[in-house]
Amino acid sequence: MKALIFRETGEPKSVLELAEIPTPPLRPGEALVRVLLSPINASDLHMVRGRYGYQPELPASPGIEGVGIVEAIGPGLQAPTVGTRVVFVDIWNTWREQIVCPADKLLPVPDGLNDSTAAVSYINPLTAWALAISTHNLKEGDWLLQTAAASSVGKLVLQLAQQYRFKTINVIRRREQESIIRSLGGNEVICTADEDLRVRLQELTAGKGVERAIDCVAGAVGAEVARNLAPGGTMLVYGALSSHRQTDPAKFIMPLFAPRLIYSTATVRGWWLPRWVPSQPLADVRAAVSDLLTMLAEGALTPAATVRYSLKNFQEAVHLADGEAGQEKVLLDFSERAL
Repeated sequence: MKALIFRETGEPKSVLELAEIPTPPLRPGEALVRVLLSPINASDLHMVRGRYGYQPELPASPGIEGVGIVEAIGPGLQAPTVGTRVVFVDIWNTWREQIVCPADKLLPVPDGLNDSTAAVSYINPLTAWALAISTHNLKEGDWLLQTAAASSVGKLVLQLAQQYRFKTINVIRRREQESIIRSLGGNEVICTADEDLRVRLQELTAGKGVERAIDCVAGAVGAEVARNLAPGGTMLVYGALSSHRQTDPAKFIMPLFAPRLIYSTATVRGWWLPRWVPSQPLADVRAAVSDLLTMLAEGALTPAATVRYSLKNFQEAVHLADGEAGQEKVLLDFSERAL
């Protein structure tokens, strides 16, 4: 089968190659899936560059998300049946034509959901849901502060807020992003380009501080949010500038003010989806992803727009995905018509 692989870490344009590799044997409890589409996420490029929290044994394929069709199942399995369209849950190395994986890590795709949306239904939607609903346990009327509110995850958090009826304080860095936040139902907006983050947080919380926050910016912005946590408040840090291109270590530092943290007994904690998923019962993760697939199929959630590239044009696809945030999500097309 064809696969995009890297044999050493480095710049994606230099180390990624299209290769022929053998299809693994099918064992009991496993299914063989023909991949249709797999997105290029920032985490994939982190991994290729050797900067990610998980580094596979090389050679390996990037990818942790995608949609495909079941082609065969191992002995003794009754489901999923051959021909079922599925998405992957906690499966790595998806940038290849075929995947052999445990059948219980596959979920059927609702009939009303198109392939492109199904392909991006795992990483960002589950991150948003797990941060807001599972980890922060937000209920109706609760408040959540989020940085980078106009990011892909940020927009999904806003849509989940409409479903679960929690309220949001949204930190953005450009004023033109405010209209996006407002259109998605964001309650409060703070633009760091022309507003003082500390002053606005004190105003919005009547000096009490923020009880729950999620941050994917780190640096000075993340540190300021941490300084403004309420007594016993919690901030989950799930990213650092959301950039696989950032190489300056200083940009990742969050200068926390120790006395403020001590006296408030607040918590600033790292959060990472590939560590959260295995920490949960698989049945619970499957149920969450299934619910998210239903929301996507019914239009209650809308992911980022997508654009497809065939494998022969993978260099162009990677170049586009490596560009500035806010663009379309780039999908690698593994379907037969694209090969």
